[in-house]
Amino acid sequence: MAFEELNLAPGTWLAVDCGSLPSESNCHVVIAAPESQREDLVDAATGHAADKHGHTNDEALRSAVSGTVQTVQV
Repeated sequence: MAFEELNLAPGTWLAVDCGSLPSESNCHVVIAAPESQREDLVDAATGHAADKHGHTNDEALRSAVSGTVQTVQV
């Protein structure tokens, strides 16, 4: 599938690359959401970090994840 086939609505999106957080797993799962859903994106990425990589799901992790959010223009 080509990226364009995802049919993402044009505009500003936010993304988190799991690889931007310290981890021994070298994971690069990327989670994205429209700019208006930043909290949902941070929730999903924090949950992934806790569930898959053993991080403690707390405010420190949430803050770390929030600090890695990147803006993407679609």
